Amino acid sequence: MSLTWIFTYVLVFVGGPLIVLGLLRGAATVGAVRKLGLVTLVLVFTAIAATMLGAPGLLAAGLLWGSWVISMALVGQVLRLMVESQGARRWTAALAAVGATVPWFGILVARAMAG
Repeated sequence: MSLTWIFTYVLVFVGGPLIVLGLLRGAATVGAVRKLGLVTLVLVFTAIAATMLGAPGLLAAGLLWGSWVISMALVGQVLRLMVESQGARRWTAALAAVGATVPWFGILVARAMAG
């Protein structure tokens, strides 16, 4: 396994969940949901623009990964707004952190399909 794959694995399975948990530390408010949604949209549109302008694919992939991780925190905040119990706080944090690792499986499928 190359150093690139090890770095990607650590980034996805350690970095992503830690970012999500950090973003979920604050109170669940409508303002927090709006900010997370705005950042997600900005990252997605920046990735699209970067690709159209000929930027390296790694930049677009990184921006899309960041938007995915932040969108998992967004989902966690929305769920916390809907269900206000201490147990729900723990479960939403756990599920959002696990959701941040989903792109890894997409990478593996793409690699398998590429041969």
